[in-house]
Amino acid sequence: MATRQSFVFGSAAVLLGAGTLLATTTPAASQGQRAQQPPAFPSSIRLAGRAPMAAKTLIGPKGEGFADNWVTRGTKDAAVWTLQEDGGMLPDKKDITSKSEFGDCFVHVEFKVPTGHGNAGIAFQGRYEVQMYNSFGEQLTKETGAAFYSQKPATFNAAKPVGEWQSYDILFRAPRFDAEGKVTEKARASVFWNGVLVQNNEEFNGPTGIQYGDFKGEVKVGPLVLQGNHDLVQVRNLWVVAQ
Repeated sequence: MATRQSFVFGSAAVLLGAGTLLATTTPAASQGQRAQQPPAFPSSIRLAGRAPMAAKTLIGPKGEGFADNWVTRGTKDAAVWTLQEDGGMLPDKKDITSKSEFGDCFVHVEFKVPTGHGNAGIAFQGRYEVQMYNSFGEQLTKETGAAFYSQKPATFNAAKPVGEWQSYDILFRAPRFDAEGKVTEKARASVFWNGVLVQNNEEFNGPTGIQYGDFKGEVKVGPLVLQGNHDLVQVRNLWVVAQ
């Protein structure tokens, strides 16, 4: 098995707000170990919910910037999600795509499932989906909260009850390629769910299915996609720190 490594942007780890340093340093358990061994008791850490100066805000806490940064997926048309009283953007049953593209990046996003489980996700480069799903009090699967959709479940259930705002803080590392364009290192990510580390520097097996037909193969940079074509899940306060 190849040695697993932490990753940073350039020569320094991501610095988020005053005194908050984020880097992954401990290898996660293998899938076999995970199936037989419950996760260690998690410790919640304080992450910066407010965008640092280096961040690009794609959706503000009250919907700011939404119209300037998103289009309806598969088109160049303006995204038409609806701003709610609490600042969340409510989907119109269509996915949306960011105008900006990213490689290695850190993303903070807040979401709320108004009723039921909800079913949505945030996809890096339009290809690698972290599932947005309310799993409060339920067993985690590859299709529930903070999963790498269809590939890897979260290691701990940090969900809040339906109707409460939740957060993901995701450190994404884009795939690496050789001179001929062949993938030499798979994409990977760490996910903090409401401040609890639930995916620790885990590899994506490859694109997760959300790419459909418009995001083919694997690439160095690509847009974010917010899934809105299933159950309604509100989103707010989405910002990105990119390399």
